[in-house]
Amino acid sequence: METVSALWGMLFLAVVAVSCRKEALSPRALEEIQMPVSEDITSVWFVDSLRGFATAGAAWVRGHLLSTEDGGRTWRLDTTVVNRLERVRFDSFGVGYAVGLHGLALIRWPSAPHWYTFRTDYNWHRSAFFWSYRHAVLVSGDGFQGGLVRKLGPEVWYVDTIHAFANSLYDVWMTDSLVGFAVGLGWVLRTEDGGRSWHRQLPRGDSFCSVHFPSPQVGYICGRSGTLLKTTDGGRSWQTLRQGASTGQRHQPFRALWFASEQRGFLVGDGGLFWRTDDGGHSWIPLRGLPANAYPTNVFALPNIGWISADAGRVYRFEY
Repeated sequence: METVSALWGMLFLAVVAVSCRKEALSPRALEEIQMPVSEDITSVWFVDSLRGFATAGAAWVRGHLLSTEDGGRTWRLDTTVVNRLERVRFDSFGVGYAVGLHGLALIRWPSAPHWYTFRTDYNWHRSAFFWSYRHAVLVSGDGFQGGLVRKLGPEVWYVDTIHAFANSLYDVWMTDSLVGFAVGLGWVLRTEDGGRSWHRQLPRGDSFCSVHFPSPQVGYICGRSGTLLKTTDGGRSWQTLRQGASTGQRHQPFRALWFASEQRGFLVGDGGLFWRTDDGGHSWIPLRGLPANAYPTNVFALPNIGWISADAGRVYRFEY
């Protein structure tokens, strides 16, 4: 009898193991795009399914801004600057913004052919969120330390407030003109007054590198050691969907996430890591196609189509 019970137990465990295993799938289409620069492509942003923009560069050497008008199949070089650029985003008015090393911050007005520098300083801007051309939050960090949050406004060249933190900050997202989140090395910060003040939230223990809210109430954060967090109450509280290793160790080397809806999202990371979820981050499916020597830097998705930026002048366009 004990032998039969043991056999049934082993069979049950085997069935559970099989049901929990996620086989790698292929996206409907995935292709590497030829880019006109060889430096790391650090971010992509599309204002619609055809018109997109990308940042690139090498630290202390040069930076680039690129654009496409055919859905990312071909790209042209728009502007070259003196240092690496990290992030590009557009506001709801069609104005573009890019930030990077050496405190670079650039702006592109709708229909303008080039980007224009509106401020520089001596900090490494990692990310920015502009909800209008008058108001923005910039986050900075040098290596693992020297975290700064700048609230810009009422004009882009005017610094309203600066907050300093011990560790680097890597990303920022505003759900509206008052509520926003900044993440970094062991930090998740929340503001309720447009970036003038910030308080630290409970999540700790990872180098949080990417934050995205597909809606004002639902948001996600990933960490470089494999942590994945989710909120369903506008960031007042966070649940741990996946616990990563301790800071400094590698469990799953996540780099960035993006959710096309509250339920469907994508994760990218070192070594060609490319995952998709269809149930709000509770389960993930590995996707084939990225080479093992690819080190993604960011991901952006619209309904049915997305783009991944990566090292060494690489961009990948995928359909799903």
